[in-house]
Parts: sequence; C-alpha cells; structure tokens
Amino acid sequence: MKPDTCKGKTILGAMLGLLCVLSAQAGEAPPDAFVMTVYSDLAHGSEILDGEFDAVVDKLADRSGRGSRDLVNQVNLCVAYTKTRQLEKATAACDSAIAISVKEARRLARTEPFGRRTTLIADTDRAIALTNRGVLYAIAGNHAKARVMFEMAMLLESKEKSASTNLAQLERRLASRDS
Repeated sequence: MKPDTCKGKTILGAMLGLLCVLSAQAGEAPPDAFVMTVYSDLAHGSEILDGEFDAVVDKLADRSGRGSRDLVNQVNLCVAYTKTRQLEKATAACDSAIAISVKEARRLARTEPFGRRTTLIADTDRAIALTNRGVLYAIAGNHAKARVMFEMAMLLESKEKSASTNLAQLERRLASRDS
C-alpha cells in the first residue's frame, strides 16, 4: 500500500501528491489547506488523484455496502466523500477506517512478532485514518477534536507527516481568526 496525500486551494480543493506535501514541509511556503491521504495504488486511489471522485464513491460505496470494511477502501472512500462534499458519509468512512486500523494493530500484536516494520505499518495506517478524521473535524469547526486527532497521529511511530502539516495549518487558521 502506498499512501499519497492531497491538498487543495481551499479545504476541499484539488488533490496533490505526497511529494508536494514533503516539499512544503522542507522549507517552501506552507500549504493553504488541510491535507488528506489516499492510498494511490489501491482502492481506486489513482482515480481520486485524477479528480474522479463521484466514480470512486460509486465503486467504493458499493463495496462497502456489500460488507467490505477494508482499511484502504474506507480511507479512500472517506477522501472521495469529502471531495464530493458528503461530509456525513465521509465521517462514517473515516470512523470506520480508524476502528479497522486499531483492530488490525491489535491483531498484529497478538499474532506476529511485533517487530519494528510491523509496528511502522500498523502505526502508519492508524496515522492516516486519524489525520483524515482530524481534517473532517477541522472542516466542521471542531478545532479541539481536530487537534486531538492530529496529535494522536503524531504520537504514533509513523512516517506519515500529514498530521503535523495539518496541525500547523489549524494553528495558523486559529491564530489569524483570533488576530
């Protein structure tokens, strides 16, 4: 699974790949929107990055309706719903992704030698799910819960950096609102 991140000109703007986010963190101007992550090589992620949100919603919602509770499907469905402004459904998909990621981390802890690589994979999946959920909280104006999601994601052993990008964006927005 290869996660990619996306950001937009506005909160729900156009998608952008992981390298753009990393370059913004490396010293370029900070992003002007929140960042969500998709798995680009699975669950129609490349279609999300191409802006085919409605088609992806149709395909993944159909899978979800047939009982598929796969983490990658739920993460990508969350982003696709967000991009089509179906925020209630996006919230449900994000919440499902978080629950699946926690359950999977527990399963890995019980069934395998929980080495560094396995920890990193499980934590990265949870960080992605938590960060995307944090973006939805931020969009809804629940800044305290958004901050908690971003901070929880940052505490995990993960290479995912969207949480810190989003927390910085949240702080900038709150600071400009208060000034």
